[in-house]
Amino acid sequence: MKTTQTDIHLARVFYDILLDHARTHPGKPIRYKEVLDRARRAHPDDACVAGAIPVSIGRRLEVIVQFTREHELPPLTCIAVNESGRPGESYKTVHGSWDADMEAVARYGWSDWQGRWDHYAETAYKVATPLKRRRDDAARQLVHEEYIAGRIPKLDLDAKEQLVELLKDGLPFNDAWLEVQGLTS
Repeated sequence: MKTTQTDIHLARVFYDILLDHARTHPGKPIRYKEVLDRARRAHPDDACVAGAIPVSIGRRLEVIVQFTREHELPPLTCIAVNESGRPGESYKTVHGSWDADMEAVARYGWSDWQGRWDHYAETAYKVATPLKRRRDDAARQLVHEEYIAGRIPKLDLDAKEQLVELLKDGLPFNDAWLEVQGLTS
């Protein structure tokens, strides 16, 4: 999947929330929904934040994962968890276990990295693929065409609506479909 400008924009917002949570609640996870709620409270006039949905949070967190990997930092995103209270399926431990990763994040001095994160995110934003948003009717038509062509199965209403929302955000169909499959499989 290509990283989009929306991915970078939301990753910047989520990074600050994760850092704050790591400082104020060391060793404690934060649910994706709470990350989104805090983002909306902190950025009430940001349309990108307002339109963010839980199903796509992993894609946005991946930007932070890349930064922490490149700089050999503790995996900050390990504190963000799904409704089950555990990290998503794509999470890979760095220190041998989720608990060890949580401890490493809690002990790390993150303040030294804000400037480097800002530079990383600004650079990534400049080279990221801009998204072209779709109207609701165009997104629904695309889902219908993919279904009629036999490229996707009949979806339950929740999965269909999540797919439509991702398409409205401008994701290419294959990327949006992969996200929904990750959620529903």
